[in-house]
Amino acid sequence: MWLSVAPAWGQNGSIADQREILGQILTQTFQPSIVGKGMMGVGSATAIRRAGTIVVVQRPGLFGAFDRTEIASSEIHGQDATLYRGNKDYEVPPGERYYVFNVSVGQDNVTIALLSARMVNSSKGAGRVWTALTFYYPAQTLANADKDDVFRGIAPWLAPEGLTPFAPQAYPVAAQPAGAPQGAAGTPPAVAPAPQPAARPVAPAQLTVGMSRDEVVAAMGAPQRETSFEGRTWLTYPNMVITLEGGKLKSIDQSSPAPAKVAIHSTPDGAEIYLDGQLVGSTPSSLELPAGTHELSVRLSGYQDWTRNMKVLSGSEINLNAVLEKK
Repeated sequence: MWLSVAPAWGQNGSIADQREILGQILTQTFQPSIVGKGMMGVGSATAIRRAGTIVVVQRPGLFGAFDRTEIASSEIHGQDATLYRGNKDYEVPPGERYYVFNVSVGQDNVTIALLSARMVNSSKGAGRVWTALTFYYPAQTLANADKDDVFRGIAPWLAPEGLTPFAPQAYPVAAQPAGAPQGAAGTPPAVAPAPQPAARPVAPAQLTVGMSRDEVVAAMGAPQRETSFEGRTWLTYPNMVITLEGGKLKSIDQSSPAPAKVAIHSTPDGAEIYLDGQLVGSTPSSLELPAGTHELSVRLSGYQDWTRNMKVLSGSEINLNAVLEKK
């Protein structure tokens, strides 16, 4: 359960109104996902029932927990993070992708709750991991709904996927809600222009076989996409795919074909997705697969398995909807 401390009302109610407006701005920007079990308790606790914004972690110092009741919660003060509650099941590396599933505004803080976009394997377990970041600000910053200062605090830690450079101006803030603070001469605050695509990365000379994933990301920056399957991980950059085996750099391919994009939904949702016999997530989800033939299964307790053998082409986009039948 996530609780927000209600602010005190000013004489004209403006403080409470502007905190509420800030919450609307943050919610419009991050578009939280709906996660967890569906109606009647069907599905898993980590099911992505409706996918929203994915953010990419920018700095080390955060942790994840496999148990939502022991979510790894960190206080953020500028460039410093301190775990104040929850389990240190997984040390989150820069470049890790997360779904946002809750945003709340308190008296002097903003909390963003996250669920990893991939299944994580570690010495403490396997599955998606839960992380929460609480950013602290002067109370007046939140009372005035100063979104620029708020995003300035978030940007060094989290960035919406695909946006570069990672700076406050990169956040795609939607049109301001009615009653939002106005800029000069009563005009709405300007919305930053869309960021330009990043230049094609050039593999630096220090990128060598045997480097860890963290070392690769430190040298190259966060990848556009990350796909893991059967002990291999593919880090996708513009016109470049870096392959890791056992967590170590194996090869660099600057001519690899683009992976196929497969969006998988099910009725009902919250079913487990198995790719070539391996659990890779839950519905609804989007996968990126190397070209070739794959077996895809969708499984949910109380329903018959839905299985398809399919041949995917490089760069193709496929939408699948598995309608599950009761046993």
